Amino acid sequence: MKKWAYMATAIVASLSLVACSANSNETNKNNKAKVETKAEVKNEVGKMVETSNNLQIKVTGVKTGFGQSTDKKDMLQVTFSVKNTAKESSGAGAADFQVKADDGKTYKVYGLEAKNFGTEIKSGQTITGTGYYEIPAETKSVTLYYKPLEQKMAQWQLKVPSK
Repeated sequence: MKKWAYMATAIVASLSLVACSANSNETNKNNKAKVETKAEVKNEVGKMVETSNNLQIKVTGVKTGFGQSTDKKDMLQVTFSVKNTAKESSGAGAADFQVKADDGKTYKVYGLEAKNFGTEIKSGQTITGTGYYEIPAETKSVTLYYKPLEQKMAQWQLKVPSK
């Protein structure tokens, strides 16, 4: 009789350990999935957007590093390709874009950077250029907005490369 009691106790203990282990594994999988989802940030480099003012804008690159200005500030450097699809000339420049960092603050183009692009674009012409934006060093992602005359026309989610 004692033999059966020991075997029954052993079986119940084994089953309860397996059940606890299965629940623990499910919980760990669910928690891991939630963490991975939060950490995953879109990177829309290469995404082309056609705006209502007849420009096709594509973010072609994002990097961090020092700007070309004499004060040598560390910057987010965004490279653009802009095509004018209108019948008449149009203008575009780095000042038409704003960056909202993951700290919730919005940053405009760094005005002292001489290499910021900005030019008139003839009908059918495509230009490339770089915009320089000073953001906090710990920034991991940004939302880039095309906002000429403070009118939002396009946006991109971008990962900030580590330095």
